Amino acid sequence: MIKILHTADVHLDSPFSLKDPETAKMMRQTLRGTFTSAMLFARSENVDIVLIAGDVFDTGFASRDTLNLLKSEFEKNPGIRYVIAPGNHDPYTANSPWARTEFPSNVYIFKSSALNRISFDDINTDVYGWAFTSDTMTVDPLAVRPALDPTKINILCAHCEIDGPAGGKYCSISKAELEAAGFDYAALGHIHKGSEAVRKVGRVSFAYSGCLEGRSFDECGQKYALYGQISKQHGLSDVDLTCRPFSQRRFEILEADVTEAKDTSDIIAAADAAIRDARLTPDVSLRLILRGRVSPSLIISERFIESNIKGVRYAEVCDRTEPLLDYASYESDPGIRGAFYRSMGPYLTEGSERDRRIAAKALHAALQALDGSN
Repeated sequence: MIKILHTADVHLDSPFSLKDPETAKMMRQTLRGTFTSAMLFARSENVDIVLIAGDVFDTGFASRDTLNLLKSEFEKNPGIRYVIAPGNHDPYTANSPWARTEFPSNVYIFKSSALNRISFDDINTDVYGWAFTSDTMTVDPLAVRPALDPTKINILCAHCEIDGPAGGKYCSISKAELEAAGFDYAALGHIHKGSEAVRKVGRVSFAYSGCLEGRSFDECGQKYALYGQISKQHGLSDVDLTCRPFSQRRFEILEADVTEAKDTSDIIAAADAAIRDARLTPDVSLRLILRGRVSPSLIISERFIESNIKGVRYAEVCDRTEPLLDYASYESDPGIRGAFYRSMGPYLTEGSERDRRIAAKALHAALQALDGSN
């Protein structure tokens, strides 16, 4: 029986796409802390192998501080074997941090796009894997079935797309190939939304760990690594892994209907109610989308509303409201209001969602200006 921690897609030194650059800078530091917490957990649980399935760095860049952090964490845990399969954002090249940095002897890095094996005879385990050697990988390392030792625990650690397009850019592997290969467990990276539970194809267990920490509002929800044990008797393996959260903050998106709002205080009250109903906690970075039809005279200041949202760590507001209009009166209005409304009409009624949103904001702003309220 062995204990493992499976993680991937850490993206250290990644840029964070937030409105506030200072918050983004702080979150880069937070991400380092999250990684450190995961490594501390591995040491406290006497993990045998930490499997890192690619994209430790972001776009091949790693600062000196980040490399020193990695080396320090690996050195603190000499009894743990760290197996790393570089991905499309941190490929193994002659000039990559993987090649130019001297890591401790308990760190094992795949260096080729061909399937390779690392044997740990003392724990009766073989770990197979490959490396991206550029930002794309169209070869299929499992095209040739590996000759596994059935008496050992056989693990795949890899950055890839399961059932991705044939010849795809990010190492497409089919479930049929995975089943035929016969690994006991496949620790996968590349998909930032984790599997949440170990899946099976035939006798092969596999999972995406997902990223350790969300970096933007397209990576919402709790993030985690996978932790547990793998045992094998009489050729049959038992994979018992659970999700272990390490993230210090999470991204969430909420919508608030502000149709009844008469002023900014009503909008803030609607935001507070949406946060309470969603039971958000202070670790959340929130994107609040305002929906509904509001009076053209209502001025919505996203920055002011953001500064008055409570109960979350960070908030940004997106105004997606539409003006509440007397369409019949504007249609027949002979003045400038009517002319502007009619020029926007096709976009408001027939355009794409983006066109309707832009046209509604333009009409809203124009009517406010004509009324002297903007």
